Amino acid sequence: MKPTFGLCIYSTLAVRGKAAHTSEMISQLLYGEAYQVLSVNRSKEWMKIKMLKDGYEGYITTGQHSDIAPEYADRYIKTEHPLVTRPIYPIFDNQKTIHLSVGSTLPFHYEKCDNMQLKYAQLHSVLPSNNEDNPIDTANKYLGVPYLWGGRSIFGIDCSGLAQTVMAAHGIQLPRDAYQQAEIGKKITFSRSKPGDLAFFNNDKGRITHVGIISDKGKIIHASHYVREDILTKDGIFSNQEGKQTHQLSHIQRLTTKFLK
Repeated sequence: MKPTFGLCIYSTLAVRGKAAHTSEMISQLLYGEAYQVLSVNRSKEWMKIKMLKDGYEGYITTGQHSDIAPEYADRYIKTEHPLVTRPIYPIFDNQKTIHLSVGSTLPFHYEKCDNMQLKYAQLHSVLPSNNEDNPIDTANKYLGVPYLWGGRSIFGIDCSGLAQTVMAAHGIQLPRDAYQQAEIGKKITFSRSKPGDLAFFNNDKGRITHVGIISDKGKIIHASHYVREDILTKDGIFSNQEGKQTHQLSHIQRLTTKFLK
């Protein structure tokens, strides 16, 4: 039996930790991202899925599932898709406008997407995912976005979601959670850090609980209450707004394609 796949056709789609509306949102699918259906519960109200981009597993409702043909899924998996680079990007069909977040995927431009038949807007506003723009310019687009646990969009995002979506726009695919991202790349010293490196922070028990993107010498962009730029020292993050150190530095990782193969 061939596996079943789906495609997110909403601006964002909540992926929950358990098969219940009251369960926490652990991640989000963004428009155009594909997933594999792993199982459907007895009531047929929920399905467990695995996101193709990062292998993250969770639950969505069956009513939000949009099935795609195996042939489409096979081609999708083998194709490099452009990502939306504007903060908010509208696409249109005959009945509605869908406002996409930066980081969303535009698969198979100008083609019918099975039963969805979405017509994509002009391509001049999107770039391939391996674009050469500075990742700090991409991170700056999220400044002021509210913190949302499990969020990955311009409408709400968490710290690891910010690192993941920004780096994806530059051809680097990261795992979903900060503790997983902390193992990717090459560890470097604070004195050798540069813009684009990822800084990781631990709690009192030594567990990685936070990540940010170094934006300049002595500065970092991260999601804490909202996406902001704060001061980075060898000890951690110092918030001018709060007048204190808010996060304890664990280590810094440099991401290059060399270390991701």
